[in-house]
Amino acid sequence: MVPYWSVMVKGEKGIVKLQKRFAYTYNDKDHFKYVVTIPEEIVNELGWKEKQELEPKVEDHKLVFKERSQAPKRH
Repeated sequence: MVPYWSVMVKGEKGIVKLQKRFAYTYNDKDHFKYVVTIPEEIVNELGWKEKQELEPKVEDHKLVFKERSQAPKRH
């Protein structure tokens, strides 16, 4: 069984769910990752694509994501 917890927050576009999931054990300590489910409508509205990299930032106690700047291509 994969341990997790979730918190649901209702906003203008519906419900967003934060989940805590077991990732791995290292040196007898469990480590977790957090997953946020974003409604497809919002992903489409923002023009985001699957596997797109986003940079998280906390601003005024809010979690904000921005599109990650692409690194310059090497020749």
